Amino acid sequence: MYISIDQSTSSTTVFIYNKNLKLLHKVSKSHKQIQKQLGYVEHDAEEIYKNILSLLKKVSKKIKNHKNLFLSITNQRETFVIFDSNSGKPLHNAVVWQCRRGQSICDRINKFSTNRKLIKKDTGLTLDTYFPAPKLVQLLSTKKILKEKLKNGSALFGTMDTYLIYRLTKQKSYSTDITNASRTLFFNNKTLKWSEELVNLFGLKIKKLPEVRESSSIFGYTNFNKILKNDIPISGVMGDSQASIFANQCFNKGNTKITLGTGASILTNIGKKYIYKKNIITTLSYVFKKQPSYSYECLINYAGATISWLKTNLQLINNPEETNNIFTKTESSNGVIFIPAFVGLSSPHWLPSSEGMIYGLTPSVNKNHIIRSALESIAYQIKDYLDDLEINKKIICNDIFVDGGIVSNKSFMKFLSNTLRRKIYVTDFHDMSSYGSLLMGLLGMNIEKNLKNISKYKPNYTVYRPNKNEFPSNYKKWKHVIKNFYL
Repeated sequence: MYISIDQSTSSTTVFIYNKNLKLLHKVSKSHKQIQKQLGYVEHDAEEIYKNILSLLKKVSKKIKNHKNLFLSITNQRETFVIFDSNSGKPLHNAVVWQCRRGQSICDRINKFSTNRKLIKKDTGLTLDTYFPAPKLVQLLSTKKILKEKLKNGSALFGTMDTYLIYRLTKQKSYSTDITNASRTLFFNNKTLKWSEELVNLFGLKIKKLPEVRESSSIFGYTNFNKILKNDIPISGVMGDSQASIFANQCFNKGNTKITLGTGASILTNIGKKYIYKKNIITTLSYVFKKQPSYSYECLINYAGATISWLKTNLQLINNPEETNNIFTKTESSNGVIFIPAFVGLSSPHWLPSSEGMIYGLTPSVNKNHIIRSALESIAYQIKDYLDDLEINKKIICNDIFVDGGIVSNKSFMKFLSNTLRRKIYVTDFHDMSSYGSLLMGLLGMNIEKNLKNISKYKPNYTVYRPNKNEFPSNYKKWKHVIKNFYL
């Protein structure tokens, strides 16, 4: 029996799997979204840690008598915490990947082409406030006490995996997995080491950074603050998007996975060679036995979050599940174009300062047309990226695997296949990030020996094939709006 934690943007979920990787139990708890001012997004890291303990208490009776337990962790990437080195308790709210507080830092550093070139060459990433470094610089400029504590070592920096491992191991393991480290903007994704040159570029004075380990390493031992009688190992730690591409076993060049969660993440395997190009993100997918695998990545900030916005801000729906029926029964968006640029448009447009828009309103438009157009925007953003990838980067995306909460909307999956004009493989298992970190943990615990051996755990997929006669006519209008109002 195995335990997996998925610490995501909106909630934390604990999964219990049996030895055949069948999901036995799943419990979840949401946490507050803290928005103190426009563009700022934070989480209470102490609340998240306590949520984990309360969830483990709920399932403790189901696992306490089982041997060979281990814990795997997957987490929201780019979100970071500054915490006390003695107690492990957070000294400030976690700064979330959605937060835009670092934009002024990006603008300042971007003025110099040498800076842009160094960041791209060493990380494969694009300087954007999506990533921790500029937000960390901005935070420390306003919180001098945190700056001093990081400098003298009484405070520690970490992405969510680092923070949770530190707390769960009672401050014994200050470590991070390599996929999370790769997202900070001060880790060299070619040499696979922290980059002193990049740390200096951002003007950071940090006495100590976490030890970087492969995802299949043993990161420490925990008993969940005595919820379990004995300590169990922590193995299989990955950022959520990388865990998802691993779960879908996209091990061959051109294999592509699309995760439709709060945002949407697209990763396309480009092989074992580090390649970086302008206007596209190169991601370190994973490292196993010192052998790295890289991908091109598209980051779409608003996918499921767009649906949440319709519910919370516009109150057009009472729950996200309503959109399934609305999308099916509403044949078109009636010419409405929804641009979800709430925090800018990302790849392939890279317009961080752009704002959202609902275009094409006429007297015949009703709320269902707006809801459908919001869902259509997810598919259109994905198509924009994949088209750009193949036309300009000469990468052929072959097998496309789709996972995430929105896949339960079968009508939308058909629409996505028609929009992309491609066959897509959609898993009926929604928690692929948890599954991927668990697979990595099986390797770390030597339960499985190599990547070939885990092929037997590949999930089942529903295949959607495009209907050539059902390509959405509204996509042409989407391109028109993007070109004339944004580019």
